[in-house]
Amino acid sequence: MRKFRLYYDKEKEEAWLNKMTGQGWAMTGFFLGVFTFEPCEPGKYTYQVDLPEISGMFVRRGEARREYIEFVEATGAEYVCSWAVWVIFRKETEKGAFRLYTDADSQIRLYRRIRLLFLVFLLYCAGISVSNTCSSWDYVRESLLPSGWNFFTSGDFLWLLPLAVSYAATLLFLVMAVRFTIKIYHLKRKKISP
Repeated sequence: MRKFRLYYDKEKEEAWLNKMTGQGWAMTGFFLGVFTFEPCEPGKYTYQVDLPEISGMFVRRGEARREYIEFVEATGAEYVCSWAVWVIFRKETEKGAFRLYTDADSQIRLYRRIRLLFLVFLLYCAGISVSNTCSSWDYVRESLLPSGWNFFTSGDFLWLLPLAVSYAATLLFLVMAVRFTIKIYHLKRKKISP
């Protein structure tokens, strides 16, 4: 079975994957928002989505990633798949609880990595949005304003669609960066208070 989903929050993605396995569907692959499932015993697995901390040169990163996957598999978990910087693991429920980040410090480091990823995308999309706005303004000023506002009836307004999409993506990445900043803040407060 295949299902299309886009998740920007790893906790929501994990909750959905664990709900699916609770219904008897084990996730086996992922590509461009399409999750692949196969039948399994209900509740057989617990899934975890990770953005591992892997540093080093590009060539060394692949080796470090393999070492990290082997390290997690040594705990009894199973590597399911990778997508870009994300890695998905699962563990049979009967083998015990499965959490990759159990203490506040490791969760804070994870959320900082995720926030940094969203901030990079935010800056990229903001740059595209500003560039598109400048180009669109020139087009409006030179072509549309002299001819009047009948461009809505002629279909010329469709040039606004890419601009709207770039601003929507910028807003999405801003919201996600703020959400992870709030999560980091709460974890720090929880760490300080007894």
